[in-house]
Amino acid sequence: MKKLNHGFTLLELVMVIAIASIVLAGALPSMTQTIRNNTVASQNMSMIAMLNFARSEAIRRNTDVTMVLSTSGNTWSATVQDPNDEEVVPGCDEGELRCTSNNNVAMSSAVSTLTFNNRGYIVDDSWSTTTMYLQHQQCSGLNQRSRIDITPVGQVSSCSLACDSTAVC
Repeated sequence: MKKLNHGFTLLELVMVIAIASIVLAGALPSMTQTIRNNTVASQNMSMIAMLNFARSEAIRRNTDVTMVLSTSGNTWSATVQDPNDEEVVPGCDEGELRCTSNNNVAMSSAVSTLTFNNRGYIVDDSWSTTTMYLQHQQCSGLNQRSRIDITPVGQVSSCSLACDSTAVC
């Protein structure tokens, strides 16, 4: 009478583990790059949403609305200030219409405040485009840096860049 085997030999198990390890080792760097790209893209969309919100509130309220930007190392935050300093929004300080705080991405900008007037224009004597950059703290490839431009009339545009690039979109 023949005995039936119902299982794997140790050699078969070791071979499957070895092959899986090789496949995972090849996929891990790609996955890390994808996570970094998505982190920058997500925070880029967060910044654009804050800018568009501040602009639309200025138009809706028919008054100037200021957005305050702050950065510290690889952390940045943005708040849209209530012109009447009365609003109470969950998660934000009193007098803030909207707030966000982000990690692992550095922000660089020549301005720390942006004020939109009742027409949605940036209140600035220079009448020039404001540019800011967001870059992952461990930037090592394409799409881990983004450039955001705000025109004097309040239009926002952005594009993805390679690390440390200052190319025009």
